[in-house]
Amino acid sequence: MSFRPIFAQILARQTGIGLDIIDRCQNHVLPGSKVRGHYMHHDYADEKRAAWKKLGQRPSAILSPDLGP
Repeated sequence: MSFRPIFAQILARQTGIGLDIIDRCQNHVLPGSKVRGHYMHHDYADEKRAAWKKLGQRPSAILSPDLGP
């Protein structure tokens, strides 16, 4: 199984990462107006970085439950 479905369906939802950020982390093409896509150039780098960092902390919390999330 690919890591992408695991990330989207299990780990990300358990960490509270929003679905729009999950889609952006996976480089999905988001639905919506082409005009809006043309004028909105925010790359969500900070949001994606925070999501990946949060996800990276998850295995530590699973492997060491006494440390907490």
